[in-house]
Amino acid sequence: MEPVMVDAHLDLAYNARSLGRDLTLPLEALRAKDPHPDTPLVTLESHKEAGVAVAFATLFADPREGGREDWLEEVYAQLALYEAWEARGLVRLLREGKDLALHLARYPEDGVLGLILLLEGAHALESPEDLLSLRERGLRLLSLTWATGNPYAGGNAEEGPLTEKGKALLREMERLGVALDLSHLAEEAAWEALGAYGGPVCATHANCRALSPSPRHLSDALLRALGERGGVLGLVPYNAFLDPGWRRGMARLPLEAFLRHKAHAESLLGPKGVGLGTDWDGGFGLEATPLGLERHRDLRALGDAGFLGGNWLSWLTSWL
Repeated sequence: MEPVMVDAHLDLAYNARSLGRDLTLPLEALRAKDPHPDTPLVTLESHKEAGVAVAFATLFADPREGGREDWLEEVYAQLALYEAWEARGLVRLLREGKDLALHLARYPEDGVLGLILLLEGAHALESPEDLLSLRERGLRLLSLTWATGNPYAGGNAEEGPLTEKGKALLREMERLGVALDLSHLAEEAAWEALGAYGGPVCATHANCRALSPSPRHLSDALLRALGERGGVLGLVPYNAFLDPGWRRGMARLPLEAFLRHKAHAESLLGPKGVGLGTDWDGGFGLEATPLGLERHRDLRALGDAGFLGGNWLSWLTSWL
């Protein structure tokens, strides 16, 4: 039996709502009718075909558009979409550790995709206390920022420290059992967050700064620190994250570009500290992925059972 796959970062609801894509269609059908220039990479059916058992599904509101009321409305609209998919039997929301265990026992027979909810950026939260209502509906991971900074911390595109409000949010996360995702955090804020937060830590979708110099990615020192905390890094098969010279419209990179990041990350975190975090359909399409990766089933060429899902499952079962 092929190993189950885990994808630690998918913008499913945001993609469906922002681009109007019907992710319940087969991938070929969606590609045939989609009017956008970026060829779609995911549907619920394509995950089932690939054997993706679990995905970290985002709740994301673009902080460059609207204000906090708009952001919060969008977050809850995306949450409602996931819940509607669950009511139709299309996905299974994994809100607690027992849900994950039951899901993995059922998955080989029904192939239903299990979703663990991730809030990408805390900018929609007026205060740390606003986290509770999302946690009660299943939220289990949170990244303090998206690219931009916010009242909680500096982001990779607007660098700055962790604020006192950010420290309060981290305390609330730890109290509620919400894991910290270091993705998109400014380096300074990430180090401060590691010192202030004692709960589970990961980076769902980031690559190696040593190979792709950018504040968007994690430095070697931060990768080592993540490993020391027992965290896992989700590597992104996105050409712009693999080669700093790649631009949209250029030829797709070879798979070796991804494998270089994988080898570097594993040299720092060990083979049990690296997995997938595709970020697929998070603002790019097929044209921006390495050659040979046409859909989720092709990701199986990138690593062993641990890399494909086992490392993330071990991390999840240690705390969820």
